[in-house]
Formats: sequence, structure tokens, C-alpha cells
Amino acid sequence: MRVAGNPVCSFSDGSVYSSTRQPNLVHLEETLIEFGMDSSVRHALLDVVKKIVHEAGKMRHGCTLIIDLDKQPAAISGQQLERPMDLRRDRLLGLAKALSKVDGALHLREDLHLHGFGCLLHGRSVPGEDRARGARFNSALRFSHEHEKVIVVVVSADRPVSVIQGGVELTALCEWKPFSELLAAPPALETWLNR
Repeated sequence: MRVAGNPVCSFSDGSVYSSTRQPNLVHLEETLIEFGMDSSVRHALLDVVKKIVHEAGKMRHGCTLIIDLDKQPAAISGQQLERPMDLRRDRLLGLAKALSKVDGALHLREDLHLHGFGCLLHGRSVPGEDRARGARFNSALRFSHEHEKVIVVVVSADRPVSVIQGGVELTALCEWKPFSELLAAPPALETWLNR
């Protein structure tokens, strides 16, 4: 449903949702800000990622995007491109969207180019793994834990988008401190009655 051309809610399986069912990449944007890159590059990179993620959601297939921000690219098994594809060009971005269907991850760099596809994410087991989330999610946790300057975006066909860095799912972090932690313990009933 749209109001003045803007999506305000969505319907699925006979239920109404207050969201537009579009993936929220706020955590990715915040993480990219922490890397201190030029704002125009950050905006362009975020735009490319959003377009690939939204296409995967629309086509109902999962995919993984590796955003490699290290000076030296991470060594990743997979199909490495001899001439990386400039994702600012619509035709090549369309090809990258199609390649996101291939098993394995897309390897993007700060230069806004696709450097590889069908990439396998290796790594040792880390705390926080969840077998119920599948191999794509757990591989991303492991790989990002071993590569400090890598952000991994995991799109699942049946769950929301996960943004992972340092072996931690950023989209699952809760920085809210319960109010109860700020309160002193209540007095014992006997103490309270003797007042």
C-alpha cells in the first residue's frame, strides 16, 4: 500500500505488516561510516549493495556479498575476475545481480568493482553460530571473524538481511540497557514493614 507514492505497509499471507518488507541496511550504512571512507564513495557503495540485495529479495533467492575494505584484498576461493566489473555501470550491475544467484558470494571492494563471484567463505568455528540459520550465515560469521576489514551481507530467501562484521551479526545486536539495571534492589518485606 502506498500513500503519495511512498510505501507505508505491506500484505503477505493474508496479514498486514507495518513495514514495506524491504531489507533495512541501516547497520551497513553505520558500519561503512566507521571506516572513514569518502562520503560519495560510501553512498555509491551502499547504493550498489542495496540494488543487489533488493533484487535478490524480489527474486526470492539468497545471496552473500563480501564488502572488502582492506588495502590488500582478502584471499578468497572462487571465480576471480581478471578485469573487475565497474558496478556504477547499469549493464554490469545487472550482470552482478544475475551472478548473485550463483552459489557462493560476490566479492566487492571500495573501488565499486566486482572482483569475484561464486566465492567460498572459509574460517574456523566461532561463538554465535546457529545451525538453524544455515551454511551461508555461519560461513559469513566465520569468514568475517578472520578478516577484520570485511563486512558480509547475507540475504536469506526466508529471513531478513544480516549484516556481519568481526564474527558478529550487527543486525542482531541490542545496545539497549534494561531499565531494571538502573534500579536498586527492593528492600526485603520485613525491612519495609518495620519502617
